[in-house]
Amino acid sequence: MMSAKKWTISFLALILICLIVIMSLNYFVDPYGYFRSQPGDYYNLGTSEYMREQKAQHIKYFSDRYDAYLIGGSKAGVMQPSKLTELDGYKYYNCWVLSGNFNDYAAYAKYICENTNAKKILLQISTSELYDVDRSDKGPIYKIPAQVTGESKLVEAVTFLMKNPKTSVERLLDPPVIRPNKETGERDISHYYANLKSKLKNDEYYKYIFRGSYVYYKFFYKQLRDIEENKEASLEKLKEIKEVCDKHGVELQVYFAPLFAAQMIQYETDVFYEFMEETVMLCGDVWCFNNYSDIALCPYNFYNPAHFFAEVGNLMVDVMTGKECPFEGFGRLLTRENIGTVIQERKESYQKWKKYYEEHYYPAYDYNGKHYKEHHTLPLLGYDSEANLTKNH
Repeated sequence: MMSAKKWTISFLALILICLIVIMSLNYFVDPYGYFRSQPGDYYNLGTSEYMREQKAQHIKYFSDRYDAYLIGGSKAGVMQPSKLTELDGYKYYNCWVLSGNFNDYAAYAKYICENTNAKKILLQISTSELYDVDRSDKGPIYKIPAQVTGESKLVEAVTFLMKNPKTSVERLLDPPVIRPNKETGERDISHYYANLKSKLKNDEYYKYIFRGSYVYYKFFYKQLRDIEENKEASLEKLKEIKEVCDKHGVELQVYFAPLFAAQMIQYETDVFYEFMEETVMLCGDVWCFNNYSDIALCPYNFYNPAHFFAEVGNLMVDVMTGKECPFEGFGRLLTRENIGTVIQERKESYQKWKKYYEEHYYPAYDYNGKHYKEHHTLPLLGYDSEANLTKNH
């Protein structure tokens, strides 16, 4: 019969073995990409992995390559540093993060200002930040890394070693498709271009974007959930960004990113207009590409209803550098002097779109055996439109 001492030793040994197995599995499979990210030069991470950590480590070890940093959410992922350099001659790193929010933006701005020789921070506001000022509770890959916050790296590493091994097992059994970032931080979206080309027959791509937009049209008649608190919290974080940039002599340039026409509708509220105005009052001149324009009305400029293609980003850079834009309304420099007028004009444009929506329908069509009823629509543009920037990709 085994003695109590032997039982205790055996029990502790079993626990130790289990811990070693769990930690080894999480370290070698590394389902979040945490350990692979530590050298800062591992770029082969997908959106289900901890790219926030990879970007923090890259900045830590390779900041001597860059003069400026783009900070933003997933919409900023397509902005090409090689194109951004046309703004000012600086070498850029694209520090976009998945589900970006102002809590992230302020943390990375502070980290960059205090740990690099940055001359400039370019901040992209996608408007969706007004949903949540902090999205760290969405999961491990949405938390701000210890490298950025200054918290214990050791505790963080142990936390990732002790994650539920189920994730590692699932990763072994069903490896994800990896869509890596490029070395200077931007997304590789070649698969989205391939998807567009594969769906050109019978207007499939048009229908794909149209179907994905249904969720937005309801906001013509109902308010987005209460975002007043998020607006105020986001502005406080924006003030932090401005203050840390001023303190370290880092230029801050802010712009509002383009949205697909249907997605714009959900944000057309007094809260958003107030946010725009207060952003301009705080930061001075701000470029706005979230405009009522043909670019927004062309589905082929977007790889899904929430994200624009790189050609749209390149056009934004051209406009910001003073090149003439062939599309009326795309890109407006907001100033403290004109912001009131711009908001009033925006409200009028919104009412015109709403009137069009109420009077026009998109014909019924079949997809995968399902029959869709006719739906109201905006004056969306076709593939052959001059506003289709991806036509020659």
